[in-house]
Amino acid sequence: MEDCPPAVCDASDLVLSLVNSGSLEEWLGASAASDVTATAELRASLSVLLRAHSGCALDPGEVEAAEAHLRQVATRYPLVAVVGADGVALVPAQDGAFGQFARVLGAVTDLAYRGAWMRVKVCKNETCHRGFFDKTRNTSALYCSPACSSQASMRAYRNRRKAA
Repeated sequence: MEDCPPAVCDASDLVLSLVNSGSLEEWLGASAASDVTATAELRASLSVLLRAHSGCALDPGEVEAAEAHLRQVATRYPLVAVVGADGVALVPAQDGAFGQFARVLGAVTDLAYRGAWMRVKVCKNETCHRGFFDKTRNTSALYCSPACSSQASMRAYRNRRKAA
């Protein structure tokens, strides 16, 4: 899976743009800036699941709460199947921020159908936690970049030396 198929890249890019956004107002756009709290809750729930994909130690209740929140969001902001001669697409039933929420959940659904949802992860480096798409063959990537991997390795080495 060295090269990401365009549909998978588009879907993962959308999810990661939310998870990695520095400014939720900017991600939402000026017209929906009042929905920042709901966007932060959506991002937090997605981040919990991506941390689970990365093998982070999580409280099972935290994962269950994130899954419940995402089910609730999916109910509030539905997707509509648009069937055409060229294919089928899931599109948001609403506009604005709520349409963006549905679009993100549609991207998650698309990734799951393509078998790529488990490849969307969060970097395990303590100082990073950026979302990334794991392109390794065996889905074993733990870090978003070689720099983060190096930092984590050096931190572990120093901790082992302190303990010795």
